[in-house]
Amino acid sequence: MRHNTKRLAAAALTAVLAVGMMTGCGNSGGKGEVTQNGNETLFTYDGVDVPLKKAWIYGKMTAAQYEASYANYFGDNFWTMDMGTDDEGNATTFEDYAKEQIIARIKQIIVLNNHAEEAGASLSEEEEEQCAEYAAAFAEDASGAEILAECGASEDDMTEIYEENALAAKVQEYMVKDTDTNVSDDEARETTISRVVFATTTTDDEGKTVEMSEEEKAQVLSRAQAALDKLKAGTDIADIAEEQEYTNTSETFAAGESEEGEAFEKLLATMKDGDITQEVQECDNGYVIARLDAYTDAEATESNRESIISERQQTKFSEVYDGWTEELEADWNYEEDVNQELWAELILHEEESTAEEGTTATAPAADTTAASTEAGAADTTAASTEAGAADTTAASTEAGAADTTAASTEAGAADTTAASTEAATDAAAQ
Repeated sequence: MRHNTKRLAAAALTAVLAVGMMTGCGNSGGKGEVTQNGNETLFTYDGVDVPLKKAWIYGKMTAAQYEASYANYFGDNFWTMDMGTDDEGNATTFEDYAKEQIIARIKQIIVLNNHAEEAGASLSEEEEEQCAEYAAAFAEDASGAEILAECGASEDDMTEIYEENALAAKVQEYMVKDTDTNVSDDEARETTISRVVFATTTTDDEGKTVEMSEEEKAQVLSRAQAALDKLKAGTDIADIAEEQEYTNTSETFAAGESEEGEAFEKLLATMKDGDITQEVQECDNGYVIARLDAYTDAEATESNRESIISERQQTKFSEVYDGWTEELEADWNYEEDVNQELWAELILHEEESTAEEGTTATAPAADTTAASTEAGAADTTAASTEAGAADTTAASTEAGAADTTAASTEAGAADTTAASTEAATDAAAQ
């Protein structure tokens, strides 16, 4: 499928199945229906049969994450919003898309587990015990117990899910271990300025951007010059911004990313921290006056350095993962390889008619924050984009843990959270 909101949707699936973090109270959406077919095979991938009950658990966790993330932005009806069409030209909803992502998430866990021997990855006895403890905590929690009852799953099934995710985390570390993590200061640099932009464009009734006339631009330039004179005389730039009703005063950017353009960035490189522009600058979005707060913003620069490393790890992970799944994906078809009649039993949203009758959905929500510790944790997201590629984040911890997004193709994508069993032991008691 190709959806305009695909990247946004996939992002919300992150951290849905973090080890030790799957308990909590709330409503995970859906009508809370019960299936009698939990043990039936929903699909088979890379030699592994996946029962409906496993996908059901992932689905309920996904629904909880979506509702926590999206309801405030899109309203209660976001499940039914249009997500474009599938490969056959059929209209799809947000829920249709989410269910395809759930399948792809599980596919990714399977692949990573199947390559554990190659990665030299295994769980220690202590880690297995912790997985069992997390599963017990989940089963004892009211909302967790309700999910298990809906699909006929057991505490042992939850232990298996925790172990699979924990093992996948270790495989991810292996996949990105050779990533170059050296990032120069120049490459990582983030600059912070305070500025006031005097726009030389307007918006017409149709919402189109219209350039001002030369006479109008001259008036804007005169206003910008007067403001600069006040800045030079000691008026704080924040006060000038307020006078001009300009609210977006602060800007932090990496090289080549300033809203004001390349020429403006070159000017900043000649200034010292605390300096103000001595002349009104014509820039990509109008005229600008500015103060250089920090040519190298230490905090932002370090954050950008981590992002650059993550992007490199994304690329590395994608290369390895795509190599592992190339043949598998060549023969995979979501519509044909997943038992759609069986999969239709899981409903992630609460239908309006149900709400009107005064009933409430019984499916629980989850507290789904992943935490990395010395043993290493991983949050793996595989999301297909409009081009069928993936946006992958990998971040190292003390033991080299990874937060990695695996690439998959248009045939299906996953946003999978895998976490080491060392992670967040306090959460199991919640």
